[in-house]
Amino acid sequence: MRRIITILFVFAFFWTGCQKDLATYQGESGIYFDHIENQNLLRADTLPFAWGQIDGDIREEKISLKIDLIGNVADHDRKFRVDVVESIVPPELKDEMQVAVEGVDYLPFENECMIPANAASTNLEITLLRTEALQTESRILTVALNETDELKFLYSREVSDEQNNRRRIDLQRVIVMDETLPQPDWWWGDINDIFGDYSMKKAITICNVMEIDRAEWMSSDFGNRQAYLSFVGQYMQRWLDEQNPPIYEEDGETLMEMGPDSQY
Repeated sequence: MRRIITILFVFAFFWTGCQKDLATYQGESGIYFDHIENQNLLRADTLPFAWGQIDGDIREEKISLKIDLIGNVADHDRKFRVDVVESIVPPELKDEMQVAVEGVDYLPFENECMIPANAASTNLEITLLRTEALQTESRILTVALNETDELKFLYSREVSDEQNNRRRIDLQRVIVMDETLPQPDWWWGDINDIFGDYSMKKAITICNVMEIDRAEWMSSDFGNRQAYLSFVGQYMQRWLDEQNPPIYEEDGETLMEMGPDSQY
């Protein structure tokens, strides 16, 4: 028993000594945008927002950007700003992409943010607006962090583009809005006979007229509803025939129509 007590005493002595010598971080604190998972590093600061995959009657949507703390939490609130900055439109996209306008493409938002006391993160919320212009061109909005005496830029990954221009991708977020609605994986074979060749405008028109939830539309199971899809094709063809002026495809010249199995 005496030997056990001695061992425990020695262990407690060394543990207390280790606790006293344990180093804690005493440096500065910083902020950065939370990492985006499963995204190409070169575009890791870019957030695509596909309005096309959201039901057509929804005209505004709120997004939340998480901002993380590096360093120790504090016993008081720490404020900083997030500002809209100049968006860089690639030269090859200048005819397809425009810079977002406050009040048109997004609502004014609170620029002053805060890491609350005893917290290690906060969120910036921005309300995006859906406009008819997104049918033909995308909108780009860039927001950037501002450092303060208390919250500095201590960390960010860096990338280089094809022109060897370097940028710190965790200090800004580039939001790109469009009406992208990709071709569902079930639209092929017999579905082409029902709906004809795929076009994004045709898919959006079908979803809007038939009030089809777009998340459901994009699911693989939706393509198994053969009888319903046949009904949709025939209904849409009758609807298209009744439109005055007629509905054209994205080129403005080709008359929109369903596939041969939907003709009557």
